[in-house]
Amino acid sequence: MEKVRIEDLQVGMIVGKSIFAPNGVILIREKAVITAPILSKMKELGLPAAYIITSPDGTTSEDLVSEATRIDLVRSLSKLDSQVRAGQNLNILSSKQPLYTLIDEIISNQKSLIGMADIRLHGDYIYGHSVNVCTIAVKIGILLGYNQLKLSELGIGALFHDIGMTKIPLQVLDKTSNLTNDEVKLIQTHPEAGFGMLKENQAISMVSAHVAYQHHERYDGSGYPRGIAGESIHEFARITTVADVYDSMTTEKIYRRAKSSAETLQFIQSKRGTEFDPDIVDLLKQIIL
Repeated sequence: MEKVRIEDLQVGMIVGKSIFAPNGVILIREKAVITAPILSKMKELGLPAAYIITSPDGTTSEDLVSEATRIDLVRSLSKLDSQVRAGQNLNILSSKQPLYTLIDEIISNQKSLIGMADIRLHGDYIYGHSVNVCTIAVKIGILLGYNQLKLSELGIGALFHDIGMTKIPLQVLDKTSNLTNDEVKLIQTHPEAGFGMLKENQAISMVSAHVAYQHHERYDGSGYPRGIAGESIHEFARITTVADVYDSMTTEKIYRRAKSSAETLQFIQSKRGTEFDPDIVDLLKQIIL
């Protein structure tokens, strides 16, 4: 299976991974043959790319986390986003059960590597990103020997690391052109906003809330919002930071091509011991295809 940019897709190619809307509706089904109308629909939706089956027998790759679990989590995050933007309180209960299912699947699945990133609509990027970051973080937590409680706390923190983005206007988040300095500063308020939301929620532990607060801190103290460094940054946040950067760089976006896993790992390794915890970087290398 191969990832192909939207501008390079051709009629007759076969879709290798289903593409979903945040509500779980299948937009384009796995193994669909791309016709002229389907190709037009993909471009109209603003899809940056699609996975295409290239093997002669038409086989697809097995994912670490099932499609159903991923859909449940993406759907719950989309619903939470809408609720918060409508002024309602943050209720994470709908996300907890599919999160526990995700953790169970990762523990029981003997496949040890993180495979291909999913394809996301531009406006829905953050939901799939949060699920992928959670998946990578939990896998690293397993390698660290975390018990079920610690995996749950890490998973919740990683899943909601960007919850503060619900406080950022959609017209800023959905921009495909360069952000202004004021817009960059606004987006950089999301760690504090997320921490403020999570620390008041009795269903979330304080260590999980600190993942949202600290995931843009850097190991050498060059991050934000507080510029803390080293082990002053909670280990959960140090894990989520690496997972966040890896998934962001390897994800296709309508305005830029994704980096390959190899390119992304090379970049992260170049920051090993400076921006990123060296031990976490070493663990990431073990779980990436």
